[in-house]
Amino acid sequence: MPIQTTSLKSKLDSLEQKAEEFDTRTNTEERVGQTEEDLKELNRTLRKLKQSLDDFERQAGILTQVFEQSLPSEAVAARDKVQSISSVTQDDILDRIDDKSHSLSAHVDEVRDAREEVKSAQRIIGDQLKEIQREKLADADTAESIQKIVGEEPEAMKTISQYRSFLNSILNPRDSVSHLKSQWQGLEKAFDNLDTDWEGFRQRHGLSQQTIEDLKKLSREGEVDLDDLDDASVNEMLDVPELRSTIKVSL
Repeated sequence: MPIQTTSLKSKLDSLEQKAEEFDTRTNTEERVGQTEEDLKELNRTLRKLKQSLDDFERQAGILTQVFEQSLPSEAVAARDKVQSISSVTQDDILDRIDDKSHSLSAHVDEVRDAREEVKSAQRIIGDQLKEIQREKLADADTAESIQKIVGEEPEAMKTISQYRSFLNSILNPRDSVSHLKSQWQGLEKAFDNLDTDWEGFRQRHGLSQQTIEDLKKLSREGEVDLDDLDDASVNEMLDVPELRSTIKVSL
């Protein structure tokens, strides 16, 4: 993206030659000085745009490749605008030095606008990732609650812990998008083999909704009074091998 100094020097030399021909050297020297400053500012702005674009593409990759979600329209528009900025060649920029109707500072403003759109789109993607994080962390909490009442199988608890750690890191990950995708696929497969929702647990064991509510309370509080349970719930719990081996009755 930076403008090459050799091309710039040639253009500035051309301006000076024209100034001598028309005896307007003073104005041209001022214009040469302003052009140099505008080009420095353009290069600084382009570097900032590139950094913002790198951060944007990383988050976009996590959203679309890791979690297989569509890119929001605002993000598509921002990417298109950057591509339009990038399509402006060095010769195009240098030609503007001679064109009084298209100032170089106007192009600097275009780059700044593109960067703001990229940053805005990145915030939108960030919000989507936060929502994915919230929903899936809730699934992890449910899976952990179920594990509490079926005996906290070590391998299952390890999977839940790794699943939760991955989700907690997605807003500021260190690994590449391709590595994150591979890691997530393995975690998701292992997690899906667990009881991760109460409705699935209810259906798998043929339990009533009331029994599930009692189990939720037991998971939250660690104990419940038998007086708070009806006979049907107790019998259903005792019919499930995983529950029968972990639920204790105290007198």
